[in-house]
Amino acid sequence: MARTYYAEGRQVAYLVRGFCVLSGISIFYFTSLKEIWWMFFVIIFSSVLVGEIFGARWTKKRRADKKARKQQRTTSPVKSSPSNSKKVLSDSELLKVNIHSLSGTDFERLMMLYYKDQGYQVERIGGSGDHEVDLIIKGKEGYKIAVQCKRWKRDVGNDIVLRLKAGKQVHGCYDAWIVTTSNYTRVAKEAAEKLNIKLINGLMLDDKLKRWKAQKGIS
Repeated sequence: MARTYYAEGRQVAYLVRGFCVLSGISIFYFTSLKEIWWMFFVIIFSSVLVGEIFGARWTKKRRADKKARKQQRTTSPVKSSPSNSKKVLSDSELLKVNIHSLSGTDFERLMMLYYKDQGYQVERIGGSGDHEVDLIIKGKEGYKIAVQCKRWKRDVGNDIVLRLKAGKQVHGCYDAWIVTTSNYTRVAKEAAEKLNIKLINGLMLDDKLKRWKAQKGIS
């Protein structure tokens, strides 16, 4: 960028020099100055000097402006992105918020609280490499259940059912459940029935959560 500013300065110098040379020669030939022959060389030299001065000042000013802009960007406060500034809900707040406004992560946390309150031991998996298993719950009988939580508006498809079947085996679980705020496609229901995977849709979930919250005195 410094080279560009220098080039701009040279262009300014050439323009100013040209203007001064033309103006000075015109004055020289159309006035009595032409009788003083050495004034011609003074005009040429002065034009070159003035052009160089203007060009140097232009370059200096452009570099100073760039430096000022850079300092302003450095010192100006950085605005936090919505994802970073989003408030983390407490457990008590999770119970009061509309389930359909929750993020996928908060929905998993809510289901974790629910199953803990139902007497299950709960381990949260989630993240990359979870094989469609968000929670692993263990009841009094001692066997593990792989749970996939989908806070979706669209219906859960067959692909989720098949991947949970594999995830259930990877995590060594005896059973597998899918919990969603929406519903399931016909193909997903058929696959789940054949694979012995329990499906809990939005209506069933709302009923479970309403009874749970009522027991805890939360309207």
